[in-house]
Amino acid sequence: MTPGDDSLTARIALSKLSGMDTALADRLTTALGSPEAVMTAPELELKALGDVPKAVVPIQKRYQATERARREVEFLKSTNIRPVWYRDKHYPTRLLNATRPPVMIYTLGDVDLNSSVTIGIVGTRHATAYGNTVTEQIVNDLASRIDNIVTVSGLAYGIDVAAHRASLAAGIPTVGVLGHGLNRIYPAVHRDTAGRMVHQGGMLLSDYDHEANVNGYNFLARNRLIAALSDVLVVVESGDQGGALATARLAAKCGSRVAAVPGRITDVYSVGCNQLIATGQATAITSADDIITLMGWQCKENKPTAETKPATPDLTPDERTLLHLIMTVPGCDNDMLASTSGMSAARIMTVMIGLEMKNVVTLQPGNRYEVIQTIDPASLLT
Repeated sequence: MTPGDDSLTARIALSKLSGMDTALADRLTTALGSPEAVMTAPELELKALGDVPKAVVPIQKRYQATERARREVEFLKSTNIRPVWYRDKHYPTRLLNATRPPVMIYTLGDVDLNSSVTIGIVGTRHATAYGNTVTEQIVNDLASRIDNIVTVSGLAYGIDVAAHRASLAAGIPTVGVLGHGLNRIYPAVHRDTAGRMVHQGGMLLSDYDHEANVNGYNFLARNRLIAALSDVLVVVESGDQGGALATARLAAKCGSRVAAVPGRITDVYSVGCNQLIATGQATAITSADDIITLMGWQCKENKPTAETKPATPDLTPDERTLLHLIMTVPGCDNDMLASTSGMSAARIMTVMIGLEMKNVVTLQPGNRYEVIQTIDPASLLT
């Protein structure tokens, strides 16, 4: 059952309050009856509950969170992004083991993370040929031997995007956990990969709304979600510092297994992996076999599977409008879309990212778009 606008607004607003996690949300909503009641309760009533963070009590803070939530609800209406409350059946239960489990997440795509085997793959943004090769080999071998497996990473440069692309090539779902809202892709050069991930049965996931800024702290914070979503987290390459090592520590803290690929002691991007292994924080693995043994996974029978082609996705009215312009106006670029459609530049960017993620268009040099599905322009006007 989909919540109404008021209920969804209250849930999103509650998630925006500083210091909010599932435990605090449970306590407040149980005491007061609902997220709506929490967001409108008098300050004295909240204080009377005891041990409520100072940032939650002021009515002004809750009003500001509610106004931002209203904007988010309006934004969501024109997208395929799904807001998922922590008590919803679609909420990945593994996230409840995370440090500060998110009260609300946003997803684009359709992966049942509660009935999948998950492997997180992370590493340096400066991946070497060795790291890329090992990543591809592990993903390919696991895809051929383990049923219902999903990879998880952060869509960053280096090992992250190598894991996603290897998963796409191997035909298994892959989940990108982002440090910003799903109205954008950062880095932008990975937009095509992100679109193929969603289109080929994977997912983009974030606990940030569309107004969230892109900053370093957010990317560090999202690592806790990668760690919690992974049955086993594999660090392929890492220097002696960085996000991959932080993710490994978070994974161990929330009960996920941690593995690392060893490298030569003279290689700067194997130092972190070798340290994890030497200090007992990770199990050394050199192949998919090692991971399967570590996890006790049951290998599948080698049965040929019929290849299925995804259907053309449903399009929103705004997507139909812009797509029709692209297909019927020669040399149509962003400026022409803005002048012809009457939409704002920000709205056009959001709609076009949606079309890219549905694998309908791809961005070409000069901010021009190429349609990559067979679509009758006349059908877009019906």
